[in-house]
Amino acid sequence: MAGKSSGWAFALIAVAALAIAPLWLGTYPRYVISIWLIFALSAVGLNIPIGLASIYSFGHGGFMLIGAYATGVATISWGWPLLPAMLLAVVLAIAVGALIGLPSLRLTGFSLAIVTFAFGYMLFHVVKAFDLTGGPQGLFMPETALARAWGGRVLYYVVLAIFVVGVFWAYSIATGKTGRALRTLGTNEIVAQSLGINLLRVKMLSFMLSGVYGAVAGSLLALVTTYVAPETYTPELSINMFAAVMIGGSGTLVGPILGALFIVLIPELTQSAQNLSEIIYALIFCLVATLFPSGLLGMAKSAIRRLRPQPVPAAVRE
Repeated sequence: MAGKSSGWAFALIAVAALAIAPLWLGTYPRYVISIWLIFALSAVGLNIPIGLASIYSFGHGGFMLIGAYATGVATISWGWPLLPAMLLAVVLAIAVGALIGLPSLRLTGFSLAIVTFAFGYMLFHVVKAFDLTGGPQGLFMPETALARAWGGRVLYYVVLAIFVVGVFWAYSIATGKTGRALRTLGTNEIVAQSLGINLLRVKMLSFMLSGVYGAVAGSLLALVTTYVAPETYTPELSINMFAAVMIGGSGTLVGPILGALFIVLIPELTQSAQNLSEIIYALIFCLVATLFPSGLLGMAKSAIRRLRPQPVPAAVRE
């Protein structure tokens, strides 16, 4: 109970720090934090099929693409307000997530991973082929009232608020009936079936929930960057999101958030060296996967346990 209380206290302190950060940070640091929160939101969603159900998805960037392009097309070409455009993105992501979930009843492991990767790869080329989506050049988002208000701080707080809501929703999913069903499915499908769990429904649900997170993250990314281009949503994005979950610690709530911070900071710290970020990704991913299969969060917990003084057994004290 004490550990759980300290966890909530840490979460409140972290949210408070993020809330006051824009009051003293400049425009660019605020932008970087916004990008981190968006990628963290997306990674938290990807953790639902990967961390809970052990379904390895390599197409999460496709959901972010759907969110960005649906928001961009609806606001620019159709003149929709921002909120209905984002709702359209979520509805499309749910529908596509359900379609991707259908093959999951017959496919597992590597085969299903290839199908999800092909989904993201296909969408990447689809948006490049039509004038409605801006073709290879993409779309320039109009500056919204949120982006103008209070020097951009209002948009930052919108991103932060959606991130916090998304994390709490993911927590309720993981600790509720759906989370228990997903974990049982990830442990053993035969056991899950014997307990009356509908495998197809649960697998589809995991992709649909993941799609919601990805679509919202994509919509927010379009608003923050003001540009929707195919190169932002290449298949490499899906790989980076997978890396964020695995490096941070799949199956946990904090792990994907830490992993997203990692994939955002590495390119920022290696801007002067071309392609160095990809090399660092690969090296750290290999090291973490080999030495700490539970991710960066597991590594931190292990270090804390080693630093914490161990109780002396009663027999030794006597």
